[in-house]
Amino acid sequence: MNRRARRKEETLRRIEKAGWRLLTSRGYEATSTREIAEAADIAAGTLFNYFPEKRSLLIHLMQGQIDRALDEAFATMTASTLEAELTYVFSALTRCYAKERRLSRVFIKELLFTDGQRRTKSAAWTFDLVKRVANLVRNAQRRGELDPSIDPMEAAQQVFSTHYFGLVTWLGGTIPSQAAQEKQFTASLRLLLRGLRRSAA
Repeated sequence: MNRRARRKEETLRRIEKAGWRLLTSRGYEATSTREIAEAADIAAGTLFNYFPEKRSLLIHLMQGQIDRALDEAFATMTASTLEAELTYVFSALTRCYAKERRLSRVFIKELLFTDGQRRTKSAAWTFDLVKRVANLVRNAQRRGELDPSIDPMEAAQQVFSTHYFGLVTWLGGTIPSQAAQEKQFTASLRLLLRGLRRSAA
């Protein structure tokens, strides 16, 4: 990178570090963009050049946390049954949300009701995870676990929807605990896969 690009990258890293520290320690509502800019040792206008709104920074930070958790999960996952692989990946995802549950609640809320270009970017980000799950489905089809006529992307979307429903209800307080959320996901996943296996039979 040239000098200007390096400076931009360094500024972004300072914003990320300061933003994450303040948001996790003080909470979303109690943290102002002015405080984040001061902690990053930049002008408020500079912060807005990177993130026009506080929720833009939150979404960026949380997506980074989730991406790292997923990358690690896929990298360390042992090839097994589809049920075991999906449980491993989505358990890692749930643990990531659980580390900062307060911020996760705000993140999900902002993600659900975002609009415009941000909605398009968020949809593309979610779609990347669905594609990775679809690859696991394809591998399971090659092993003979699932009906080969099933569309892997459609199956992956159903798996993701099952996880997402449990995640939202847990973060919202309907499901009482992380353990209960994971138990519900496992039960729903087994029910879904049972239907796909019956199709294969």
